[in-house]
Amino acid sequence: MFNYNDQITAYHVKNVTIGEDIRSKLRKHRKANQDRLMNNIREGISVSRSSFVKQGSYANRTMIQESENNYDIDDGVTLKKEELVGERGAEMTPIQVRDMILDALKSDKFKKQPQRLTNCIRVFYDEGHHVDVPSYRKYDDDAGNEVIEIAGSDWRKSNPAEINSWFESKVSNLKKTRDGRGLQLRRMIRLLKRFCRSRSSWNMPNGLIMTMLAEEKLPNYERDDECFYYLLSNLNTRLQANFRVYNNSDESVPKEELTKSDSDANMRELRDRVEEALGKLAILHEADCKKPDARNAWDWVFKSDGFFKSYDDDHGGDDDDDGGGKSNLGVSSASFAAAAPTKPVDPQGGGRYG
Repeated sequence: MFNYNDQITAYHVKNVTIGEDIRSKLRKHRKANQDRLMNNIREGISVSRSSFVKQGSYANRTMIQESENNYDIDDGVTLKKEELVGERGAEMTPIQVRDMILDALKSDKFKKQPQRLTNCIRVFYDEGHHVDVPSYRKYDDDAGNEVIEIAGSDWRKSNPAEINSWFESKVSNLKKTRDGRGLQLRRMIRLLKRFCRSRSSWNMPNGLIMTMLAEEKLPNYERDDECFYYLLSNLNTRLQANFRVYNNSDESVPKEELTKSDSDANMRELRDRVEEALGKLAILHEADCKKPDARNAWDWVFKSDGFFKSYDDDHGGDDDDDGGGKSNLGVSSASFAAAAPTKPVDPQGGGRYG
């Protein structure tokens, strides 16, 4: 496979992953929300810093750069069920809890006041991003087991820390198979998100579904360009057979399904676009593939707006094109689908081939 790894690595650093400056700004807004909620919450409701659980791509460090700073931070707050009672002593409903959180988060400083959604309160910022604050209640059941429920359309079991713990365990286990492989999972998720969001006209699944799919089908290649190519290849095989995606962090039986059916439109779009991308990238396996060929293929995948051309021009142009250090020589695009993969780092690969 034509080696375009330096360019993909540079693209990820420059145009995909968020910088510490953005993380710092988001962190400050998250803390300000927590402070406002702790200061304004109704008397008799216990809320401390430990009541909050950061969630989603912010917590798992898989956020990507967004146009118009449209970043989404999830920061859940967990409350004690015994304290969630109304004026007449009745148990508060989910909508009453969300309204209580909404009132506590309002501020005259906001141009647009927080909004109550089905599963959270959304706080808007002038820069373009927002903080979602879902509400949870916790209590012990008759057997002494802690139960955590989210205030949605009704009270539903949902542990805000469950996905975080699952994801961190996956990253930790991958580190044991090869140095840097856990961080590579994060990069593959980010690159998959960037591909899926490269065209505003595409109807793609959400970030959680992408995370589950990337972890499920992560291949084992040191080079990120190879790893991402074979991730797409694995996803193509997976999606040709089955669209359903489940929350793999869910320990209940059956697991929570993240897709709505076995024929979701956004999953069909993902399958079709992955297949299309693989067609564009097939040139990488041609014996006579040159740097401009590889550049055009990867530029289609990520719609890089000239990044790859600029990078190549700044690093010797196309004059240093020596075949790119292919790891697959002489395999035609027509026969590549049936060819064995290039030599992976570890044949076991954590059981991720397929």
